[in-house]
This record gives sequence, structure tokens and C-alpha cells, in this order.
Amino acid sequence: MRIPVCVPVVPRNAERYVTEVIRKNWVSALCLDEEVNFIRKLEQSFAGFVGVKYATTTTSGSTALSLAVATLGIGPGDEVIVPTFTMIATANAVIHNGAKPVFVDADEETWCVNPLLMEQVITERTKAIIPVHIYGHPVDMDKINVIATKYDLFVVEDAAEAIGTQYKRKKAGSLSDIACFSFYANKVITSGEGGMLVTNSEDFAERARRLKDQAFGMPRFFHDEIGFNFRMNNLTAAYAYASFEEVEEYIEKRRRNARLYTDGLSDIEGITLPPEKDYAENSYWMYGILIDEKGFGSSKEDLKKSLKENYGIDTRDFFYPLHKQPAVLKRGYVDADASMPVSESLWRQGFYLPSSTNLTEEQIDYIVDAIKRIKKSGN
Repeated sequence: MRIPVCVPVVPRNAERYVTEVIRKNWVSALCLDEEVNFIRKLEQSFAGFVGVKYATTTTSGSTALSLAVATLGIGPGDEVIVPTFTMIATANAVIHNGAKPVFVDADEETWCVNPLLMEQVITERTKAIIPVHIYGHPVDMDKINVIATKYDLFVVEDAAEAIGTQYKRKKAGSLSDIACFSFYANKVITSGEGGMLVTNSEDFAERARRLKDQAFGMPRFFHDEIGFNFRMNNLTAAYAYASFEEVEEYIEKRRRNARLYTDGLSDIEGITLPPEKDYAENSYWMYGILIDEKGFGSSKEDLKKSLKENYGIDTRDFFYPLHKQPAVLKRGYVDADASMPVSESLWRQGFYLPSSTNLTEEQIDYIVDAIKRIKKSGN
């Protein structure tokens, strides 16, 4: 048996919708036939799902983040606060716009960025905060927004891993100036590649739509600023819309899988399970665990190796902190000896287990049993 970390679900209507687009030959980002305008359908439906007024598709979650930073007018000389414990795409969005990422350590309980550490890194150059909802658990957004209001900062939620996540009964993505989502193959809904930018600001929505389309002006082919080609095509949108139609089902399956994992692993010494604070509804993009070598009886690396070689179970390490990344250090954004102990500890101890939406109860039982066997016998 082999169990991958994540396998995408092919939506029931994907083939039909994509075929309709091909037959009517509206395959690009332009579609004048509303019957098959899946870009518009996806944007309108997704905005309603998140609980915001506006949504615009992009080619990926990464380009959505870059577009968000550009939309806010952030550039050279500016600073943006980002977590060190996140995928590098969060910082790349800042760097590609010419600004400087300023890194903040994680919170030990949520694994998300720690709001209590932010004020000490705010300067006159700080323009925005990009909190990341890590592995499906929301950041404490009330604390983030209090800080943003106090210092007149923008907030951009990186919700790439948080489709369906809730914070105090509000969807992730509805709690900031702009939010960004990913439709990569391992996300809760997918189009292989793709993303979405959402906002309640009409001005931000209009500017984002213009910038993602090469900043076309009037008359056409006249441009007063530099834009991007971040347009999602209609074929991709057709697949994404088919996936979106099943989003509630997918979220419930992921939460069910998390409950099964938690039930099976909660009594094993040396394992810390993923958080879900009282204010949160975790969508469990990935089910991550921490291994205490002394308590568990073997190291994280030995456990991962045994799961792979002896049981065919794939795993993946937690994010390597950005303040330790060679690409970041080369640019001088952070001192080489900088220490962010929580994030460093999360990386050393953490990895995630198979987390596919369609993971079966039998597969989860097999994984849990394998971990128990390894703890008992060492292999």
C-alpha cells in the first residue's frame, strides 16, 4: 500500500464544464457567452462563499499575493510584516514588488504568526501585515486588526491554506483589506493551478482587475503603470468552478478525517496534535503533528523514514522558517544569526500526514496503527 500526502479530487462536473468551454471556443480569459463564462461564475460564487463583495481570479495563490501587494501601492522603501513560518510565496510577493519583508515568529499554540511580537518590528516604513492562516488554522485576526488600526496599516490575509476556515464564525478572507486564496492541486478546491483575490473595497477590486490584465487603460494599448498577466483562463475556471460546487462536502470530509486522526493519536505520548482554538474552525488543509523525540522514543526523521519504507506512507516536513532561507539571507533582509525559536522548533519537530480529501477511514486507521507500531517497536 502507498498513501501519498495529498491527491486531488476530480470534481463530478469537471469534464462536462471543460467540454462546454471547448465546444463554444471561449477558452481564454475573455468570454462573451454568459452560459459558459466560468470566470464570472466562479468569482461571484466564491465572493458569496467567503462573505465579501468582490473577487477576481488569478493564475495562482502566489500571483494573487503579488497582485494584492501591488494593488495597495506597496513598493521600494516600504516594509511588510510577514510570518517566518510560512511558505516562501508570502515573502516573495513583497520582494517582487520591491518592498522588504520583516519576519515575525510564530505563536506556540496556533502555529500562526504571533501578534504580540509585531509592534516591536513596526517602523515608519511599515505599510502592511500579511498574516497567514497556517495549515487551515486561522490567525487571531482581532489582534492583528487592532494593531493595523493603531498604526494605519493594511492587512492582507494569506488564506491560501484556509478555504472554509472560520474565525469567530466568519470565513477566512473576510477579515482584512484584501485576502488571497490558492487553487493549487493539494488545496481544498483546485484547478491544478489558480488563485483568487477577494476584498470588500470596490477601489481595490477595480485596481486589482486592471493590474492583473497588463494595466490596460483607455484608449487600449496605453498604460500609465506597469501591470501583470495574472489572468485565469476560462478552461481553468471551468474546472475550478466544478471543484467549488463541492467545497462544503470537501471541507466536511477534511474535518472528519482530522477527527479520526485525533481520536487515534491523542493518547500517544510524544505527539502534539494540530491546534483548534475556541474561536476557530480549522479546515485542516494539512493534518500536521509535532514529535517530541524523548516522549515518543524516536526522532521525527526516523518516524518519517519508517512510515515511508515500511508502510508506504508519505509525509512532508513543516515549512523551513523564512529567516533561515538562503534566498532571504543573501538579500540581507535578516541577520544570519537571527533567532525565532518557536518557528525553528516547529520545523524541527513537525511534519504532516496524508491529508487528501478522499482519504478513507481504513487508510487513516492504517496510518495510526503504523505510528503506534513504530513507537512500540522502533520500526
